[in-house]
Amino acid sequence: MDFNMLILLCLFNGPLSASESFSESPFSPRDLECVFMAHANVTCHWTPAVNAQPDTHYTLQVNLTGWKSDQCTSSLPRCSVPVSSLNRIYCIQVFAHSDHHPTVSSDMLCLNGTDAVKLPPPEQFWLIAENGSPRCLRLRWSPPKNFPLTTQKINSSYLLYQLQNSTADQNGKPLDVDLREELQCVFLPCTQYSLKMRYRYNHNLSHWSDWSPTTTIHTDVQAPSSVPQLWWTVQPADAAGFRRVTLLWKAALETACTAWFSVQCPAAVDLGDCTNLSLANRSCHLIVPRNTCICTFSMFNFAGSAPPASITISSQWQTVNITDQTSLISLQVTSLNDSSVEVQWRAMESPTITGFVVEWCITESTQCQRDPHWHRVGNNTNKVIITEGVEPNTPYSISVRAVYGVMSDPGLTVLAYSRQAAPSAGPKLYVAENSCLNVMLRWSPVPLALRNGFITRYTLHYQNENDLIRELHMPVDWQQYKFLGVSGQYRFYMKAHTEAGTGPAGPVLTVFLGPCTSMHIALLSGCVFIAGFSILLCMCWRMRWRIKQNIWPKVPNPALSSLSDWL
Repeated sequence: MDFNMLILLCLFNGPLSASESFSESPFSPRDLECVFMAHANVTCHWTPAVNAQPDTHYTLQVNLTGWKSDQCTSSLPRCSVPVSSLNRIYCIQVFAHSDHHPTVSSDMLCLNGTDAVKLPPPEQFWLIAENGSPRCLRLRWSPPKNFPLTTQKINSSYLLYQLQNSTADQNGKPLDVDLREELQCVFLPCTQYSLKMRYRYNHNLSHWSDWSPTTTIHTDVQAPSSVPQLWWTVQPADAAGFRRVTLLWKAALETACTAWFSVQCPAAVDLGDCTNLSLANRSCHLIVPRNTCICTFSMFNFAGSAPPASITISSQWQTVNITDQTSLISLQVTSLNDSSVEVQWRAMESPTITGFVVEWCITESTQCQRDPHWHRVGNNTNKVIITEGVEPNTPYSISVRAVYGVMSDPGLTVLAYSRQAAPSAGPKLYVAENSCLNVMLRWSPVPLALRNGFITRYTLHYQNENDLIRELHMPVDWQQYKFLGVSGQYRFYMKAHTEAGTGPAGPVLTVFLGPCTSMHIALLSGCVFIAGFSILLCMCWRMRWRIKQNIWPKVPNPALSSLSDWL
């Protein structure tokens, strides 16, 4: 039977009278949507009209073309009608009744029940780890009894599938897969998964089934494959010629598999704490002799090991020759945001430079010697953005070194902040000199950890006995200031400024400056008299010596002349 003819039959076989309106109305229900449950019913939902009256009730009419009609009534915008078969054409319409307007209807929805079906969930769902394939799992499922689709349709493209996997760290989003293939390779090794599946009929009107029961499985171990990135620093040799080497590494952890690190060196090398290294370790220390040493560093687990990385620690003499001077010309750090800065440098052109290493750490912390952050780049790179361990209001020592094969030069170092704030404390004042009507004040700088930025200037505040407060602005390079011609009691305190603002006042210093008394005047006069008398005495002695030279000049003794040797 033609599909259009079926729709006409639905229209003419409806139970409503011709006097009732089927035209579009402001009171008509909208957005009719139906879900067919296999061997159960069809449940439809709709949106009431914006102007729906409070006494509105609905009739859902389901017409099985050429057979019969069923209906249900409800005061809510949903209703269910029993159906016994899916593979039939149904024409569905909802009618709105009210005492305030004629009966109106929604648009008619004609469809095959299978197209809008919500299938029952899988009865069983199995997972099997695939030997030798740590990223793969074998998935199997079985349909419930009286499943509306045949095995042939299941094995064809009549079903769409989704998997949802959850780990201890996160809940995954539904993933579209084709479960006609049992082997699914979309997983990570060494990870415990909680998996469930669902499916739907391959039609845009169909609905997803409920999720299957959850199954838990752990994927197999995979050997690491990436070569760790290495860096090392060498301290000067001691009296016996041995040097302490700090070995630093970055391992690309591709999976959650547990791994360990192995360091192998010649017998003359003391491995120190470079044994039994786990993923928690990022550095260790070696004691090497003055000669060149070659070590290997590798990452391994129960499934195997990654290709080893080679470490060549140059001899003491090579290190001294290469690290006398730096190839860096300039180094500039620019803040990008609270957690990142851009480091840019310029170096002399040299064919021997193989790359650069950027190091950063919190200034004046043990991290700078023990475990600095670092990043290696090639010789064609002159800038890098660093984010690891970067926090606002924290001073960082950032350095860049040129790398020459297995050695590096001293490089350049700058102090930088990702974001500045006002200082957390003010400078501490103390009296350096105190005399009649004069006082010399000095101050200690704000501790680096409390500066929160670069100090741009200081403000010195002072208050006299009349509570008159005045202030003086000091350049950042000043460390003292002298007050002249002041007396009485004064209170001094100081504030530090950064680009972000003004910090709190430092400790208050109270100084009493007494007036010059008669004793002070007598002492001052005595000092002036003694100084003047001393100068006058020196002038008299010098005048006496000149007069003596003019009146009684010194006559040379001929006996002491060199001419006497010829006589």
